[in-house]
Amino acid sequence: MATARVCCAFLCSAYAFLVCMLPGAYATIAVTVGPNKQALKGAESVVLPCQYTSDDAAPTVRWWKEPDIPGQQRARVYHVTNGQAFTGYDGRTEIVDQASLKLLNLGMQDEGTYVCSVEKDADYEEGSVRLEILVAPNPPSISSYNPPLEADNKRQVVARCTSEGGKPEATLSWYNGSQLISGGLGDDDDDQGGTLIQDRDDGTFNIISDLIVALSRYDQGQQYFCQVDHPALDQPQKEFIQMEVLYPPAEPLVQSSGAGSSDPVDQVTVTTSAVTTREGDTVTLTCSADSNPPAELTWTRASGGDSLPNNSVTDDTSLTLTNLGRTDSGDYTCTARNVINGNPYESSKNATVNVLYAPVILQPPSPSLEVQAKQPLNVLCTADGNPPPKVVWQKDGDSKPLPNPLQFNSVDYSVEGTYKCVASSSDPSFSEAMATTMVDVKGAPSVQVKPQDSLAAIMGDTATIECTILSDPSAQNIYWTYTDDNGQNQTVSSGNGGYSVAEEDIADGKRKSTLTINNVNSGHLKVYNCIAENNMGTSSQAISVLEHEVIGDGLERNAGVSIPLPPLVLQLMLVVLAAAGWNNAGNLLGWQ
Repeated sequence: MATARVCCAFLCSAYAFLVCMLPGAYATIAVTVGPNKQALKGAESVVLPCQYTSDDAAPTVRWWKEPDIPGQQRARVYHVTNGQAFTGYDGRTEIVDQASLKLLNLGMQDEGTYVCSVEKDADYEEGSVRLEILVAPNPPSISSYNPPLEADNKRQVVARCTSEGGKPEATLSWYNGSQLISGGLGDDDDDQGGTLIQDRDDGTFNIISDLIVALSRYDQGQQYFCQVDHPALDQPQKEFIQMEVLYPPAEPLVQSSGAGSSDPVDQVTVTTSAVTTREGDTVTLTCSADSNPPAELTWTRASGGDSLPNNSVTDDTSLTLTNLGRTDSGDYTCTARNVINGNPYESSKNATVNVLYAPVILQPPSPSLEVQAKQPLNVLCTADGNPPPKVVWQKDGDSKPLPNPLQFNSVDYSVEGTYKCVASSSDPSFSEAMATTMVDVKGAPSVQVKPQDSLAAIMGDTATIECTILSDPSAQNIYWTYTDDNGQNQTVSSGNGGYSVAEEDIADGKRKSTLTINNVNSGHLKVYNCIAENNMGTSSQAISVLEHEVIGDGLERNAGVSIPLPPLVLQLMLVVLAAAGWNNAGNLLGWQ
């Protein structure tokens, strides 16, 4: 017997398998079938390929169909050699391309495994090919979607998608836009299952999948869809739903815009929730809140009481403050409220209005202040402004600033004068605010003698001592005294003993008393006191009159004054004088 080689190969693809005979014994007949076929229910035709080779020119060729239940007999389909179609295939089968079987008007009953057999005498070979009938599913339908839904950030069944009548089973998928979402079944224990597959009597299937998501405010208006994919479909089929989600107000978005009164056309939009403006300007605060259902917006004042100022106007979203004043600075609150399923919700946010204004003196000092000498002085000047002003004091005639409060631990007549409190802003466009006060020092007279401490008088010459008196109230009595040889105070009498006293008013409310000693002699070398009295006390200052003696060639010394010098210093002085040509240096220094 001639040998035959029978081959079988399986090539896997989306729709077919290539089947051929496995290697076997050598024969004179070889059969080649496949690949497997898929066809739509109701399709016009499908061809099941079968080719053979045989040494005998006239083998017997038949087509069979394997039983659906194992163990039953094959069904006869077509006798190729006789050209005979059997029951169920009569009128809708034909042979093409040698031995390939062409089926017409396909139905569900045509699905199965078909066998092409070739035999001659004792030689027999066959090959099988699988025919799968596809049934396109119905378009997907969405149920159990009952908007509006509440955003509670908890997983919940939002909708159910069903596709009926497909074969094989269709694939269902949920999408949010282009994002794939895992589907599931709401009755699964873990709220996440696959899809439910239901068998139908006609051999097709129903597919069910639930959309299970945790809804948030961001799902409002989002478009979700259920998509069905199936090999019988040229392209996926989709069913859409648009989410309607209820959610409470988020924190409101507050924006500010303001217009200066100097140029109301030029408006500046502030993207933050705070605005800085100036007195006299107009500012508008706009509020918006994301919520569903839309929130009701209200404005209140967060500082200084809930009521809004009289210069305010509100509408559904905005608050306008006109002709702003310094008292309008503060926080304003926008509150958004809505109700979801009978439950009230609210959220709020503040907007800060900062009104700038020029400095102003709130508590000016008294126009005049009377203070007793040697007493402390503390004067506080209170000012307001935005930005907060810097407050200093200045004394008339002195540009040096003094800190606020104006303080002196012990005043004297030098403190007396006019002081100005100055409040200045860091904003150069604002002018300074000022207030003045006159400090009037009251006390016992202030006495100052010139020269101070001592006066060197030349014998026979005239010596003059000046005494300046500053007193408030004015000095009622000004006089001079000296201490006599007995240690007693004696009053200088003008016109006696070579003394003369003169008084005169000088500048700045001062009075001067001048003591003149004519033809100075040794009896005038005393300690003198200038004394001034008023109803608040007595003050004096002493001065010593010493002899101022010429000791030769222009050198002078003070009589009655002994200044001991160390020997080394004396020797050095002699050396210096001798070098200068003073041969009688010792005599000039009064040494014998």
